[in-house]
Amino acid sequence: METNFPFALDITVRFAETDQMGVVHHASYIVWFEAGRVAWMGAAGLPYAQISNAGYNFAVVDVQCRYRAAIRFGDPVQVITRLVSLRSRQVEFAYEVVNSETGLLCAAGSTSHICVDNSGAMTRIPEWVAEGLTGNVKREA
Repeated sequence: METNFPFALDITVRFAETDQMGVVHHASYIVWFEAGRVAWMGAAGLPYAQISNAGYNFAVVDVQCRYRAAIRFGDPVQVITRLVSLRSRQVEFAYEVVNSETGLLCAAGSTSHICVDNSGAMTRIPEWVAEGLTGNVKREA
């Protein structure tokens, strides 16, 4: 299976995800990125729980988000997630949040992660995880 596929997670904005101005709170986008990443990995055959149970986790070391258009309570959105970089100890995902009704790009961002063991020490991504992630993504040293 090609794992560099874009995976779209459908979300309907909940009231709790909005702020006093009636738009989605900026922190909600980061939560959506995580939900998209977890869903992407599950669809690629690598459930986070399986990786964690094997003694590995992916710690977030960088988050970027560019807000482009407001989203409001009840709006349907898709969080489109792609794996864009895989190194021996690091992975990077890119995200787009699109209004499902209008097709408008509302936000775009990325997250970078390092692989850590249960003690929190940085470690190489296990080969079986790297193989599951690789697909057609160029692996760098």
